Amino acid sequence: MRATVQPDKANPELAELSLRIGGYVRTLRQARGMSRRMLSKISGVSERYLAQLETGNGNVTVGILHRLSLVFGCAVEDLVAGGAKPNLKKGNRLALMGVRGGGKTTLGTAISVKHDVPFIEISKQVRAVSGMDVGEVISLYGQEGFRRYEEEAIASIIENYDKVVIAIGGGIVETRENYNLLLHHFHTVWIKASAAEHIGRVRAQGDERPMAGFAAAEEHLANMLSQRKAEFNRADLVIDTGGVPIDYSVAKLTELISSNAIL
Repeated sequence: MRATVQPDKANPELAELSLRIGGYVRTLRQARGMSRRMLSKISGVSERYLAQLETGNGNVTVGILHRLSLVFGCAVEDLVAGGAKPNLKKGNRLALMGVRGGGKTTLGTAISVKHDVPFIEISKQVRAVSGMDVGEVISLYGQEGFRRYEEEAIASIIENYDKVVIAIGGGIVETRENYNLLLHHFHTVWIKASAAEHIGRVRAQGDERPMAGFAAAEEHLANMLSQRKAEFNRADLVIDTGGVPIDYSVAKLTELISSNAIL
């Protein structure tokens, strides 16, 4: 038998619970910039059902809540609580993630100064725990070895910092264990931009490698971003830095941090 929470006008407590769950699901979806159609595609829950759920009119099954919790990177009980209880596991840890050239380092540095908290780039933490640069780790142990050190680097930050801002590459989504560790212990923000902007910004930093065949590089990155979009959307929040001044992005991130009581 499926366990369900059914909205019932004759039972105010159940009706209030359905509204609370639905409202929180809508808040999580909108915070990630997701349409109902996109959430439906990722979770396997029908768009019609999601519409009923978000308005407090759907029968909420444990199975459905489990599917949604996987997409949002939270526990089922967090959805039932409707966001009423703070996630103590995340503390005041903020993770900015995304492909190189999105603006993670610039934003992280600005937020670090504004809130007087440490800022750590995960590549430097990998070096701290491994004793080697990322390139050396990959050369010696491959991507699998790098991901093991990445997990160790994330775990060391969780252990040593309750209030911190980190920047981590978009490849984190390729390893479910590492990504879930990040999602469960950090307030995550996907820093996104177009493929052309990512490449242009990397080039502006003096790295010409992405420009070896710009059209091909842009097409490859665009495809990769598209393939990873569903995983990136599991982040708590999303900021699009495309086509806007850095000051605007800093102000937007500051607003999100304040409204979500992150730091």
